[in-house]
Amino acid sequence: MKKIFILGTVLLNLCAFSQTKGLTDDGKEVVLFDNGTWKFVNESDAKTLETITTNDSLFEKSKDASFLMRSKKMDMGIYFNPKKWKVISQTSSPYMEYMFHNTVNDTQLVGFLITEKIEIPTLKNLKDIVILNIQKSADFFRLKESEYRTVNGLKVLYLRYIANAKGVDFEYIANYYINDSGYCGVVAFSTQKNFDKNFPQMQELLNGISSVKKEQVTEVPPPPMKYEK
Repeated sequence: MKKIFILGTVLLNLCAFSQTKGLTDDGKEVVLFDNGTWKFVNESDAKTLETITTNDSLFEKSKDASFLMRSKKMDMGIYFNPKKWKVISQTSSPYMEYMFHNTVNDTQLVGFLITEKIEIPTLKNLKDIVILNIQKSADFFRLKESEYRTVNGLKVLYLRYIANAKGVDFEYIANYYINDSGYCGVVAFSTQKNFDKNFPQMQELLNGISSVKKEQVTEVPPPPMKYEK
């Protein structure tokens, strides 16, 4: 099966380095940090891992989300407030179409739009794949919340989780959507200590996910060849 690069939603562009790991007396894996502290590698509650709740609230894009970035791969896009977010369209990953840097609260507040043209049957399957990739790659992981939501008329999977990079805890929220073309994800993250302060703007970015016609990319034909007489 083709490898799915949803790992980009975990520690993308964060320059992650592995910490020292060990085992407790009862065989549970822990990560040891440079400051002498430690955590279990996976602190997720078993019920949280297995269960997806349903949020009956209807989520809509902000009235200030006036700018639309369309996906080049599928009929999806994201509306956002250009006064709060700066867009970087050139990224290091072929699956991350756009990166967003917040210009208001925190330079460490980042978001991105990812797409991949691969068939995934259900949002539950997508959740399992995301979590599996995080657990394999992050030094520390804790899933805090997962639920089905309706955002701009779309049924999406909402995840909230913590992952550790180079001894620093980052907290993430994400909306994922699937259709016949593949999956689309809008992800935002911040350092955990600044998460509560940044959460409203992160949530606003996530609620910009929308079903729109993909960007039409026009290929420019090469210039005609010149022949020497």
